[in-house]
Formats: sequence, C-alpha cells, structure tokens
Amino acid sequence: MSTTVWSDLQAHHKTMVEVHLRELFKEDPNRFLNFSLTAKGILLDYSKQRITQQTLEKLCKLADSCYLSKYIEDLFTGKKVNFSEQRAVLHTALRDPSSTPLFIDGQDVKSEIHKVQDHMIEAIDAIRNGGWRGATGKQITDIISLGIGGSDLGPSMVCQALDEYKTTDIKLHFVSNVDGKTLASVLKKLDPKTTLCIVNSKTFTTPETLQNAKAIKMWFSLSLGEKEASGHLIGVTANPTEAEQFGILKQNIFEFWDFVGGRYSVWSAVGLPIALLLGGDHFKDFLAGANAMDEHFRFAPFLSNMPVLMALLGIWNINFWDCRTHAIIAYDDGLRQFPDYLQQLEMESNGKKAAKENGFVDHATAPIIWGGVGCNGQHAYMQLLHQGTQIVPVDFLIAAVGHSGFEEHHRLLMASCLSQSKALMEGNQPEMSGFDPLNDAKQCFGNRPSNTLVYSKLTPRILGSLIALYEHKVFVQGVIWGINSFDQWGVELGKKLVKEILPYLKDPTQTSSLDSSTKGLICYLNGKESIKIP
Repeated sequence: MSTTVWSDLQAHHKTMVEVHLRELFKEDPNRFLNFSLTAKGILLDYSKQRITQQTLEKLCKLADSCYLSKYIEDLFTGKKVNFSEQRAVLHTALRDPSSTPLFIDGQDVKSEIHKVQDHMIEAIDAIRNGGWRGATGKQITDIISLGIGGSDLGPSMVCQALDEYKTTDIKLHFVSNVDGKTLASVLKKLDPKTTLCIVNSKTFTTPETLQNAKAIKMWFSLSLGEKEASGHLIGVTANPTEAEQFGILKQNIFEFWDFVGGRYSVWSAVGLPIALLLGGDHFKDFLAGANAMDEHFRFAPFLSNMPVLMALLGIWNINFWDCRTHAIIAYDDGLRQFPDYLQQLEMESNGKKAAKENGFVDHATAPIIWGGVGCNGQHAYMQLLHQGTQIVPVDFLIAAVGHSGFEEHHRLLMASCLSQSKALMEGNQPEMSGFDPLNDAKQCFGNRPSNTLVYSKLTPRILGSLIALYEHKVFVQGVIWGINSFDQWGVELGKKLVKEILPYLKDPTQTSSLDSSTKGLICYLNGKESIKIP
C-alpha cells in the first residue's frame, strides 16, 4: 500500500467532513446516473455514499498501489494467494463450466471438479426419482444436512432463498448446533427407513458435526442394523479416508479440496442439498450466475467494477470515516439468512490483523456485519441508524418483482426500502411535515451512507451473482488491507481448545492445570462447587 496515496485520501477526507449528501445531490442533478452501475442483473446505486468523483479516483489509485489487478489474476489462475497455508484459492473454478485445464501442482483440477459435479447430478437424480432407496426398499422422503459454519450457512441460506424454485417433495432438514435438543426435534419427526443424512465436513474432524453424525448413525443402526445404516449416510469432505473410516460407503462420498475454504464451499458438493431441492438445471443456473460475476470482476475496469467499487466504498467508510459496523438489510424475505451468511464471509475472512510479511497492520480491517429483513428492522434497530451516535453504513437489497403475486404488498415493500435510504441520506428538513426546530429529540441529521442493490427477481442466477459479488468485495478489501482473507487461525484455536477442555468436563478432578475461571466454571457445571454469595 502506498503511504502517499493513503495520506492523500486522509487529506481528501478532511475536505469532505462538512459536506452533506443533500448538498451533493443539489449540486449534481445526475448524481444517481453518475454513481450507479449495473452488472449481471444487479443494479448498484452508491450515490448516497459520501463521495465525489475525485474520491473514487483516489480510491482507485489506492487499489493500483496495492497491485490489485495482479492479485485478481493470481486468484483466478491458481497462485497461492492463501499465503499462510500455501494454498491456491479456487472456489471460482467450481462454477466455471469451461473445460479449459487449470493445473495446481501438476494436476488439472477442472477435470476433478467436473467429475464430482457429474457424480452429484447422478446422485440427485437417483434420490429424486426413487432410484436411490433406503435399506428396506422405501423411497427417500427426508434428508438431514449436517454441517457448521459455511457447510451449513451456505446451503441452508440458498435453499431458503430459492424455495420458490423447489422441484421435489423431499424435505430438507439442516442441523448445525451441537445442542442435542436441535437434533432430537428433527429426528422425532422422521422415519430412518426413508431418511438420508449428508455429513458435510471439510476435514471430517469438526467436533460438532461429528457428534451429530455419530448420533444419527446410531439412530439408523438401531432401526436398520449397523451395516444397513451405511447406505443412509453421504459424506462431503476433503478427507475421504476419514469419511470411510467413519462408516460411509466410498461410492457415497463426494470430495472437495483444500483450495476451497469452508465459507466458499456452497459451490462444491456441499451444495448437494441445493441441487436436491432445486434440481440440476437450477443448480447450474446458480453456478452460472456466480461465474458471470467472476468474469465481470476479473475483466471490468475498476471504476465500472461492482465488487471493486463496493470494496473501495467500504474502505472509505471504515478507514477514513471510522465506521466499525456494517448493516445488511434485505427487503426480500427469501434473503432473511443472507446477513448471517455474509457475517461469516466477511468477519471470518477479514477479521484479523496479521500482515502479509509478519507483524500486524496499524489500520482497521473487517467491520462487524449484522442486519436482518426490512420492514421488521424499521420498527427496531433502524432507530439507531437514523439518530444514534454511531454511523452505520447500510446495504439495502430489494427485488423489482416479488414471488408472492401480492402487488400491493410489494409496492409497500419497495416504498419502505426507498424511504429508509432517503431518510438516512437527507434526514428531516424544515420543509417536511412535523419538523420542529425547537425539539432536538425529533432531529434526524441524515448524511448517513448506504448502497442500494436492486435485481429484477430473486432467481438462482441472480443469487449466484449476488453471493459472488460479496465474495470478491471481501477479497479486494483483504488485498488492500494487506491481510490474508483465506485463513482462520482464530477458529482453529477454538477447535483445539474444545478438544482440550472436553476431558475435564468428564472428570472435573483433573482441572488443577487450568486457569481459575475455566476450572471454576467446569466444577460449577458439574455441580461440584457453589458460587459464594456475599
């Protein structure tokens, strides 16, 4: 990163501090046209950001100073951009339909990817058409998908978002929580004779997923017999050996690879539930939408590149306006899990401070991502966004056409979305009804930044493009911040400590080596010690 360019942006920011968005709109009647663009079925209106054309040009210089174009090409061509683990990052290859070879360490990964995709299509056709039956010969009616993190958030979010495109009566049940109540509530509704279970785990060592898998395997075994239970289990993993040792038949294992991170795995065989629910054609449309955004990201100039612009606007808000949170507000009930999905994508990817060349960065990185569905938020947390002491940038998402057929509902939904972004930008003014300059409690000052993303309708293709858009935004920000967006050592520490603490919960007498807090909590949870009440 060029310190000169960064300093230039800091100086430019000082000239913008007293500028209100209302003034920028008055000065430029074409501001919407000048600060919006479309790509792959999505419109991005960023005119309500606190920027000028000069701001954008300076931000693009920042991207150039970080060699962003080179890193984008490295991403797509299999260079080891995950530098702390010395791995390529090729989730983009999972959605590339071309047969052009892509070699990693001498192996054409494209041919392997397409082989697994063919295996997926064969399996979903057999399950959906009754060719794959349970041990007693009954047709499959229900599928449990086990996973946690990306292997749950991805397929669960997509299946919920695209429920209108469901083409089967088979019911999907997602289980991620290791709280036994979650699994019990699912199993009591199901018949093991007509149920399959997909175990999604990249390493096949994830403790929460394996604990649930063991319980389900026992559930199958008690009803069907241990040998027959294997035919009701499917494994999706980068460690097929562990899956086989667990008892999953080799032909029921779908592989993905080290070059696919968990939070990017929805495009891999982890997406099997999506393909089962929607059918192969819709799943291919979903991949095609992501691939279309990949092409746009790879080749579009920065000033007309949607992921790059969203990333740069985020950096402008985080590093120069000191905005430490970012809200995702979807005026589309299908996207009610989308903020949770993006929370993992952004915070696990860029929630770190370790720099590329060892040491630590001295600037802010990932904001806290949160949000929900409008209009619900308008009667809850939007109050803070309008009048709170923190400035929270917002991404509003809205479809031009809904799936319900209730046109009046959708008009009200659209009006609600547009009114919120307008209110955040303008605040209230003397000419507005109810304005009272003597009542500070009613003052909304506006000048609060937002993007609005509009798409024609939430289809498999549009959702694919939308997810890829945010993936690439996150990558760009990681490059500019000088961090690795593709490792997660904090997550790994948590996994390690789970294994260390678990034995102490079985035998609290062995806790002497632990800190007093952990020891005290373990004893209390086991009923061995009371808290002293003063």
